Amino acid sequence: MPDYLVRRSGTQKFTVTQEKTVVAENLSELADVSVSNLPGSDKFVLAYNASLAKFELIPADSVLTNAAADATLPDSFVNQLDVDLDNKVDLDGGSF
Repeated sequence: MPDYLVRRSGTQKFTVTQEKTVVAENLSELADVSVSNLPGSDKFVLAYNASLAKFELIPADSVLTNAAADATLPDSFVNQLDVDLDNKVDLDGGSF
């Protein structure tokens, strides 16, 4: 097996850099999150908007509106409404 001798010719300068990964601490620091309406907002939920390809804050009330848009709500939800609203909604059926 032959021996090899390796030498470095000339003096080269090397630059050493240190990199660090910065982890987001707030939603506003993420590129795929739109929270422009965050200051002063309350009772908002984070939802994905496919047309914007971003998560955004939406009013909590709109979640129920969107869920009811297809006319199908979970039975457990409808049953809970039935219990919660019992004797609280007065419907007048008129006279016959």
